Amino acid sequence: MRLDWPDCHNARDVGGLPTASGGRVRRGALIRSDVLGQLTPAGVASVRGYGVSRIIDLRSVDEVAEIPGPFAADAIYRNVPLIDEQADRHRDPVAEATMLATYKGSIDRNGRRIAAGVAAVADAPPGAVVVHCAAGKDRTGLLVALMLRAVGVADADIAADYALSAEHLRERYAAELAAAPSAADQEKIREGQRCHPDTILGTMAHVDARHGGTVAYLAAMGVTDGQLALLRTRLLDGGGL
Repeated sequence: MRLDWPDCHNARDVGGLPTASGGRVRRGALIRSDVLGQLTPAGVASVRGYGVSRIIDLRSVDEVAEIPGPFAADAIYRNVPLIDEQADRHRDPVAEATMLATYKGSIDRNGRRIAAGVAAVADAPPGAVVVHCAAGKDRTGLLVALMLRAVGVADADIAADYALSAEHLRERYAAELAAAPSAADQEKIREGQRCHPDTILGTMAHVDARHGGTVAYLAAMGVTDGQLALLRTRLLDGGGL
């Protein structure tokens, strides 16, 4: 459900997504969004009025310093960068020229940071948790996809939710393309803007093939059984699979 949080363009509550066992993700539990630094005073009031108990910012320390956002000094705010900057120095941009290749590489490089993000959601006080990055598509999309899959949401539904960002960010992306100085730059930007369901489906297949599944991956990266149980309790109506 898209949320009217001016002037965020990609804020939505993932509640309502079904699980394989017939349950549903609880509304008012997990919100994904683009950067909150563009919120108007009315938008800030909307966030607070939604019962948000924790905001998890997946951007880097430098990004946060550049655009800190209205909650930076608030007790509900946590900066939990998803990118391991040391590991990211060894990333091969040629090998990861597509979004799918980048996502697969992120799964392999950033596991401990991803686990920290999951733990920050699981351990949050009662209330809604907001997870955001810059556009709310890539870092947010990857973390949300893994959490939804860990609580039993089917890949097709996760991928469909991920793809909603393409429409929500359409005007922003059109402006970015229009500002590109060359056709080559446009093509590079267009690839970075890709938000196709196949990207998430391929990433989840990679998690299965290389890491033995989502729960096994998160456990290996440091998410405890207790935190996974808390995640299910937080996200699911009835609190179980």
